[in-house]
Amino acid sequence: MPVSNVLVLGAGKVGKSVAELLLMCGEGAYRVTIADREQRSLDEATANLAALKARVKHPVEFASRRVDVSDPAAVREALRGMQYVVCMLPFNFVQGIAEAANELGVHYFDVTEDVATTDAVRAIAQSGRAKVALVPQCGLAPGYIAVAAYDVARQFDAVHNLTLRVGALPQYPTNQLKYNVTWSAAGVINEYCEPCNVMLDGQAVKVPALEGLERFSFMGVEYEAFYTSGGVGSLIETLQQQKRLAPGANVAYKTIRYPGHRDLMKCLLNDLGLSVEHAQPNAKGQRFDRWMLIDLFDHALARTLQDVVVIFINAVGVKDGRLWQVNFERTVRATSLFGRVWPAIELTTAAGVCGFVDLHRRGQLPRATGFIGQEEVPLATFAATSFGRAFDAPDTLEAAVRGG
Repeated sequence: MPVSNVLVLGAGKVGKSVAELLLMCGEGAYRVTIADREQRSLDEATANLAALKARVKHPVEFASRRVDVSDPAAVREALRGMQYVVCMLPFNFVQGIAEAANELGVHYFDVTEDVATTDAVRAIAQSGRAKVALVPQCGLAPGYIAVAAYDVARQFDAVHNLTLRVGALPQYPTNQLKYNVTWSAAGVINEYCEPCNVMLDGQAVKVPALEGLERFSFMGVEYEAFYTSGGVGSLIETLQQQKRLAPGANVAYKTIRYPGHRDLMKCLLNDLGLSVEHAQPNAKGQRFDRWMLIDLFDHALARTLQDVVVIFINAVGVKDGRLWQVNFERTVRATSLFGRVWPAIELTTAAGVCGFVDLHRRGQLPRATGFIGQEEVPLATFAATSFGRAFDAPDTLEAAVRGG
């Protein structure tokens, strides 16, 4: 099988890890070009890739490219000659890249939580214009969480309640928000602001983010969870189409945080009005909107390599005429791989999208072209890839790569 050329757009916190993990676990099947407009991000990414190349036996072919991702012509030029593009840009830069990739015959993957962006990707397929695979929202959440949730749901004859929960959290919280920036600050704030797709009492509806608060204990730790945008992906539609939901069913995605975080974010976003996407400047020329809050998060919240990803799904439904409950859980902590520490959010998000790319290359996705929802991939199929180890046994990943 020939080597596949992959363009990773965005060399930020997780983008650099997508390039590295694809080359780490790809057994020489990929040649990766990582592109960004920030030279500092490119330098960090290429240093990681060079270190990896010195530590593994299989070929590690890579290049870096400075690209202004806000320039459509520059993005189109970077796409030429590629078989795959993995878009790891902040949500406000993503729209239009799938269109360009489709025109140029480049299979498209992203990890965005932004619903409007995903709707635009889906519209390409709905219009009958899809020439490539269009696979948005295939990171951790949305992404792997829908793969696991569908696996739980299919165990029932009819699902009554299905709740998906994911949290990327510091292992040792110290500030009042009990949060550190381990993911894109823009992505976090966006999912706290945009409407959330849920099913309540059998009706597919949109509800405000930060609502649906619940408290629970998981493995001896107290958490809270609440609605956020985008995490459910296309799962609700798929379950409806397949008639897997009982009348009056409830299906929702919630973000996990430590207790108290939600109330502070509601104060900032709702009470102080910082959820507005583009505010007009005041008399002093200041803009009080979500972009100011995003900058504040990036400026004031310390980063950490010591994080944990908590995945917790529970479902209640009917099987063989009786009511049953099924739970699914994974806990992934920061892991040392080939000489560097991988934060759990980087590892799991990168593993999600890399796994989908690898399944497409192997012909194991449901279709070679068109829109593909995350839940269309069986959990067992995903888990059988090298990338599935990131969720099931991350501490064995390096040994598996070394052993081929």
